[in-house]
Amino acid sequence: MDGTRTDREETPIGVDIGEYNIYTACPIDLPDWRGAHAVCGDDLCQRLDDFRREAAAVLASSYDRPTIAAYVQQRRDALVAALDAAARTVCEYATAYDDPVLVTEDSHYSPDLWAWLTAPNAHRGSTWLLSAAHLRLRTVAAEYRLPVAAVPEAYSTQECHACGVLGTRELNTIVRCTNSNCHVDTVAADCNAAKVLARRYYPGRCCDYRPDESSHPGDRPALAADGGRPD
Repeated sequence: MDGTRTDREETPIGVDIGEYNIYTACPIDLPDWRGAHAVCGDDLCQRLDDFRREAAAVLASSYDRPTIAAYVQQRRDALVAALDAAARTVCEYATAYDDPVLVTEDSHYSPDLWAWLTAPNAHRGSTWLLSAAHLRLRTVAAEYRLPVAAVPEAYSTQECHACGVLGTRELNTIVRCTNSNCHVDTVAADCNAAKVLARRYYPGRCCDYRPDESSHPGDRPALAADGGRPD
C-alpha cells in the first residue's frame, strides 16, 4: 500500500533504512527509546565489501560465464536471505502494536548488484543495499499481511521528531535539535528518522522547508519542517 489511510486507528511504525542500522523501527508514541527496534548493518556491509573484492578476482579469472553467474547468484541469495531475516524481526516487532502500518521513505531506486560489483565508483548503499532492503521489507511484510506506506523522504534524517525544526547532523549518527524551545537536545539519528517517518504518515506532516544557507541564524525564527513556526 502506498499513501496514507486514516479510516481506523492504525499505529504507524516508522522504519528507517540505512547502513549503520539496516532497519530502525519505532511508533510515534514511544516513551523510551529503548523500545525502538534496530538491526545492525555491520555484518551485511562487511559481506557486501567482501563480495565486491572476491567478485573482482572471479571476474578476472578464467572461469566461464555460467560459473561466474552461478557464483554471483549464490552470494546474492545469501545476502537476500540475511535481509529477509532482518525484515522479519521488524515485522515481528510491529505485530506487537494494534493495526500496525510500516512507514518507509518513498524509494524509487532499483537494486543493481552488478553495478556494485563492477562499477569503480559505486556505493554499496545507494547501488544495492538500501533499495534491496526496501524491497525485501515489503516482500516480508506481505507475508505477515502488514500494510506498508511510503512517505516523502525530504529531510527525514534531519528533522527533529518532537518539534519539526531541522536540526544538525553530528558524526552522522546524532541529530541535534536547534530549537531552543524544544525539550530534545540530541537524539540517535536512525531512531529520530524512524519517528519522523511515522509522523509523516498523517496528512500535513511532509517536510517542505529548505533552509536558506545564506541567512544568519539570528535573522528570523526557526521554521518547522512543515514550513510553520515551531511550537
